[in-house]
Amino acid sequence: MTSDATGGGLDVAAIVLAAGASSRMGRAKALLPWQGSTLLAHEIEVLREAGVGRIAVVIGMHAQQIRRAVPVAMPFVFNPRWAQGRSTSLVAGARIVNREPRPDAVLIENVDQPTTVEVIRTLVEALRSSGADAVQPVYRDGDGVEHGGHPVLISGALLPELIEAREVTEGLRGVLAKKRVERVRIDDPTVGLDLDTREAYETAKAALGA
Repeated sequence: MTSDATGGGLDVAAIVLAAGASSRMGRAKALLPWQGSTLLAHEIEVLREAGVGRIAVVIGMHAQQIRRAVPVAMPFVFNPRWAQGRSTSLVAGARIVNREPRPDAVLIENVDQPTTVEVIRTLVEALRSSGADAVQPVYRDGDGVEHGGHPVLISGALLPELIEAREVTEGLRGVLAKKRVERVRIDDPTVGLDLDTREAYETAKAALGA
């Protein structure tokens, strides 16, 4: 069962980046156990429950393994240039979700940074009410220092610029450099997750009961 998280009737798409080598993890991060499933399958379910329509999952290094393991129908996008940087995967995903009718907003998420339905709902409402070009969650660490979190939600109007993103121009960061980005404080432990190493993954599993 799905619920509508797109307040105000916003059509929201998502780009899930799962093309990396996962070298520090030692295995495909997309297939790590999480919440009784895998990171990728769990995130697909969260996106669908949040009312997200089009979902482009960009794969690369572990493409065949991921395709075989994820038991859901999903428009996987193979990025042959994945080793050239994250921006190449952003471009590959943006080209897929940019098809007509263009979505009102696009959620950009790394597969090793899982989110929740509640976080997505908060970001969608913030984008709708603020009229900003993008919305990013922020959180404070144990020392009270504020950090930018994830995922990032951008206006669908930025898709043409995202398609032109390059590593030399810092990818998404370059696209948003001169845009209005609304930063929203969200007290949810997932906004600061980064399961980039085995230690980080095991710590998160223990903390979140995953």
